[in-house]
Amino acid sequence: MKFVIIVALAVAALAAEKPYYPKPAYPAPAYPSYEKSYDYAPMPYSFDWAVLDGPSYNDFGHKETSDGKVVTGTYYVALPDGRRQIVSYKADDYGYVADVKYEGEAKYPEYKPAYPAYPKPAYPAPAYPKASSYPEPSYPKPTYAPKAAYPSYSTPAYPSYSKPSYPSYPRPAYPKPSYPAPTTTEAATDAPAPVVEKVAEKIEEVVVVEPVAEVAVAAEPIAEPETSTDAV
Repeated sequence: MKFVIIVALAVAALAAEKPYYPKPAYPAPAYPSYEKSYDYAPMPYSFDWAVLDGPSYNDFGHKETSDGKVVTGTYYVALPDGRRQIVSYKADDYGYVADVKYEGEAKYPEYKPAYPAYPKPAYPAPAYPKASSYPEPSYPKPTYAPKAAYPSYSTPAYPSYSKPSYPSYPRPAYPKPSYPAPTTTEAATDAPAPVVEKVAEKIEEVVVVEPVAEVAVAAEPIAEPETSTDAV
């Protein structure tokens, strides 16, 4: 509560320090005074006029009559398409009513511009000098520089080489391996002799393609397998 009172006092003190400006007073505007106009009762009238000018294609007119309360009239105008537009109207306290109608048929003739005829211009024929009056021109014969001489070279001689000869080596002979007969009761199996022959053929091909130094091959003795006397 004390806080509210303190704030109110602070606001009042600030308002007291604000300067006071009096409200300006402006004089009332003065308008000129006009005398009241008199109201006249409507009076009947009537007029009628028309314009007709053939060269300028102007044909229009207006006719109006009033009895002081109701106005009736009509006006017309000639349109460019050959028709005549006629408007009949009536005006009173209830509004304005018009009736529009047309007389004649619209025509749109084809436009054919008329250009003035100008005489064709006549120009004199040009006179050119005869060809025999000009001497035939003569041109000096052109001279060209002598043809350039290029040095000639003989065909180079390349050395010839004889076909190389390679030494021939005899085909090596390998002894056919011998295997002892089996002493067991199992069926004997042949040794893979064909595999050895294929290996020998491959070695022979290598020897023929690439010459190698002759090497003496000694046949190694084949060890005999031990004989087993155990009964199965």
